[in-house]
Amino acid sequence: ALVALYESTNGAGWNHNDNWLITNTVDTWWGIYAIFGYVQGISLSENNLNGSIPAELGNLSDLETLFLDDNQLIGSIPPELGNLSNLETLYLNYNVLSGSIPAELGNLSDLGFLSLEVNQLSGSIPAELGNLSDLQELYLTSNQLSGSIPPELGNLSKLVTLRLHYNRLSGSIPAELGNLSNLVRLYLNVNKLSGSIPAELGNLSELVTLCLDINQLSGSIPLSFINLTSLVTFF
Repeated sequence: ALVALYESTNGAGWNHNDNWLITNTVDTWWGIYAIFGYVQGISLSENNLNGSIPAELGNLSDLETLFLDDNQLIGSIPPELGNLSNLETLYLNYNVLSGSIPAELGNLSDLGFLSLEVNQLSGSIPAELGNLSDLQELYLTSNQLSGSIPPELGNLSKLVTLRLHYNRLSGSIPAELGNLSNLVRLYLNVNKLSGSIPAELGNLSELVTLCLDINQLSGSIPLSFINLTSLVTFF
């Protein structure tokens, strides 16, 4: 899987590729964390990776962290990443990835941090992301995502930050987002959302930042917002 990653992203041109393919002890390879040969972490952020993410990464069953952010990766996100049952952190942000978000990412039951922002992803947000019961941070900002916000995201009871701004999302804001009792930051601005602001958002007692501006929302601000005693920023 690591050889496939090296070859599909022009490893020879990386900023750092120390020991890659030179030794068989992968824990000596730059950016690889392994125990007894089992790869648990890949950290290749800002490393000039060019090319696509290989499907073979889905074979690294012990992988817990995958950082491929701030590179020039193109193509789609392989659905095989949904096989990484031990994955806790997935950062693919700040690349040029396109296509849809694979529904298979909803299989990552241990995932706490998912960042896909600042790419060229399109299509709808998979409802399956609502299965990520351990998720604390979901960053999908600055893509070309369309369709409605899945009400299933209201199942993410541990979510602290939800960033969906700068997309093409339409439809109404799901009332189910009012179930996110640990939410501190909610960014839905710069989309095409319509309808009224759900009164249920007034249940978000931990909310500090709420950004809804530059949409097509109508109606009044819910009276329930008087309960948002932690709110500091509201656009």
